[in-house]
Amino acid sequence: MKKNMKKISTGTLAAGMLSACVMTASAKEKAHITIKAADGVAPTELVIHKAGNDPRDSPFRTKLEDGKWETDVETDFIESFHITDWTQIIDSGTTSRYAYFLIEDGAKITITLYENEIIAESTGRETIAMQQLDQFLEEKQKEKSAGVTKELFEKDPALALEKMNQLNQEMKEVERDYYSKHPMISFLLDLETRISDPRFNDHTLYSDLEFYHANYEDKYPGHPAHKAIAEKENYGYQIYGGKYHDYDVRTVDGEKVRGYDYMKDGYNLIICWATWCGPCRKECQEIAEFIGKYQAAGLNVFALTREYESTDALKSVLEKDQYPFPTLVDLNNEFGVFDRHGTTSSGVFLVNPDRKIVFTGFGPDVLKNELKKYFPEVE
Repeated sequence: MKKNMKKISTGTLAAGMLSACVMTASAKEKAHITIKAADGVAPTELVIHKAGNDPRDSPFRTKLEDGKWETDVETDFIESFHITDWTQIIDSGTTSRYAYFLIEDGAKITITLYENEIIAESTGRETIAMQQLDQFLEEKQKEKSAGVTKELFEKDPALALEKMNQLNQEMKEVERDYYSKHPMISFLLDLETRISDPRFNDHTLYSDLEFYHANYEDKYPGHPAHKAIAEKENYGYQIYGGKYHDYDVRTVDGEKVRGYDYMKDGYNLIICWATWCGPCRKECQEIAEFIGKYQAAGLNVFALTREYESTDALKSVLEKDQYPFPTLVDLNNEFGVFDRHGTTSSGVFLVNPDRKIVFTGFGPDVLKNELKKYFPEVE
């Protein structure tokens, strides 16, 4: 859950998204937006656009030359919108000044431009509900985190980490319980955002999708987020807790194959790396040093590399490193293999005999500890 709408100020937002936002005459949601600059803050060009849409196509933009600007924005459904410092994007390609808010009927949204941030405040009912949820979770976390102290981290880091992980799981259940008792569009919109570009280390996405199907699939009927979620679920992302999906890829020599061609019965380990990523190669080398004893115990291993222009560098590295497992390649993102795995370069995926992803992460030591759970006979 993101922090409430009142203060969403830091991050990096890149230009170059997907499609234009379309307003229709039959819009059901209408919000009034007032934008102003704080005292002493220089005017800049600001763009309001629907989340996921290209800000270049938005008709809602102002340079705040008079220090204040007002407009109405209408949509068919409650939707998440961004306001972006367009001047900063043009100058550097990214911006740290942006905020997000909901377009919902009757909402009065006040947006203030500060030197290093943009803050959006709204009177909308859904926004207020989100703020109440944030306050509730903050109070619950204080109650449950009493035993996870700085002193415990200093005295017993392993125990402290275990307690912190347990706390996070408990808080996730608290949040879902709240969402089930107090339905909010924010859950649906947040899930749509996460499934549109899932990260391999997002360990709650699959369970949130299960929660969605059980509790939210029939809520907010007709909202386009439902269709977007269904399309992305069918795309074949490799999501922790879910099925490991098949995909096209190539051998180093260019032959087109399927990922499943390299999987076997039992446990499978897939290592993602790239020759242009020094830490990724080092991680793969370190895994190769100890993985043999697990292979002897029945673990099947293969690697995926993301390369550009040619496989010459890959062939040279493979000849030098002599990895004890086959290596496949997605050259120039031909099949979007790494996009499907939710990573730009590195990551490991452990798949159980039912082809369910039971571990994702990086770090040879972390992987070694995980493998011990499934191969206790290996010393």
